[in-house]
Amino acid sequence: MSSCQSSLSTCAPAEECWCSTVQFHETEYTWKIDDFNVQAQKGEIIRSPTFFAASNDNFKWYLDLDPEGENGEKDTIGLFLFLSRSSTRKRAFTKYGFSILSNDGRVQNNFTKHPVFHEFNNDLVESADGDGRGWTNCLNIDETFKNKFLQNDALTISFHLAFFEMDHISIAEIFCRCNIAHFEHLSKNFLSAYENREFTDFTISVKGKDYAVHKIILASSCNYFYKMFKTDMKESVENRVEMTDVDEAVMDEVLKFIYAGKCENTDNLACDLLAAADKYDLDDLKKICEDSVYMSLSVDNASNVLILADRHNVNKLKSKVIDFIIDKSSEVMNSTTWNENMEKHPRLLNEVCRLACSRLFKKTSG
Repeated sequence: MSSCQSSLSTCAPAEECWCSTVQFHETEYTWKIDDFNVQAQKGEIIRSPTFFAASNDNFKWYLDLDPEGENGEKDTIGLFLFLSRSSTRKRAFTKYGFSILSNDGRVQNNFTKHPVFHEFNNDLVESADGDGRGWTNCLNIDETFKNKFLQNDALTISFHLAFFEMDHISIAEIFCRCNIAHFEHLSKNFLSAYENREFTDFTISVKGKDYAVHKIILASSCNYFYKMFKTDMKESVENRVEMTDVDEAVMDEVLKFIYAGKCENTDNLACDLLAAADKYDLDDLKKICEDSVYMSLSVDNASNVLILADRHNVNKLKSKVIDFIIDKSSEVMNSTTWNENMEKHPRLLNEVCRLACSRLFKKTSG
């Protein structure tokens, strides 16, 4: 048994705040799981009916409850929200949380104090289930839990979801645009100081081109430079560093991102920017590049992207690329780059083959 209530809201008003113009679609979904113990003992995923917000039915959602939590651990619960493949739209930015209702109908276990924020994007996942995110091992199924929350062996979950549609915009851009006017004003001033070389105290030299920059801004935004300036390294003493493994175009984008959170040429420089983001420990830029690289994944460049993801420890991207290679194995392995790249990277070839064999074994044994 389940029920769903929906509403439409906007962000709290803020002067010049882009976020205040965004329409958030909200829904409260109540999911009652009858015969909970009987279903949990089977150790199988329990799936809710599909639900949606009355103000926006382009997005279909459902919940998965894992009665064994993560890694098959007994007596724990995992709860996950999925954007269904049946949705007509593919991308949404969400805030969500859930509560467990006690036997008297009151909220006794409230997870909305720590809601999850996530950009759901079904274009970036291969799974037939769609994009999913939630909590693992979030509750222990002990005697106290059973006495408090199971009435006639029924568990009731109250789930709150708020989301808005996303078109061709990255989550990093949304956060940048959603900040209040004061932050936007500071960002513009920082970028102006960089472009006009005002009060600079450090120089980055890239293949003969000098960038006059500010230590305090670089150190506050980038761990790479923070560690450099905190030590007695030659660069810190001389207030100058030579960068030999990056191009001017890439450094231009890196510095714009550090100063203003902007990245304008991701599509053209995604691979090089990802490498730079990894070197300079810029996680937000790395995530933007990761998404851009995956969107350009093809049969011809799959092996190159696999090498890139492995080299820079982008594990999520690496996993997706391996899935892509296995699913399109005959096409990828007949591409011009596959044999040449794999001869140089036998460890990666072995990893792909091992996972492909494991998947085949599961199919045949199932």
